[in-house]
Amino acid sequence: MRYGLPVNNTALVHASFLVIPLALAGVLSLLIYRKKSPHPATYNIAETWTHDPILWAADEPADHGHGGHGSHLTIGGGASGKW
Repeated sequence: MRYGLPVNNTALVHASFLVIPLALAGVLSLLIYRKKSPHPATYNIAETWTHDPILWAADEPADHGHGGHGSHLTIGGGASGKW
């Protein structure tokens, strides 16, 4: 007499490695993408800019080193050779 599940081993493997992950991905995608999230208004070049300017510099100020006996760590540097 044989005990156990009356399911073929191949069908069980396909169900565990294909059907179940695909079903989970489908349920999660439906939950995530069911409605649009709020989106800020797109900036039009004809409108006036209302924010303060953001200034970016290539060489930022030096910061303190971490355990380097007082040596300074330069942030940035780039092609100038200061790392």
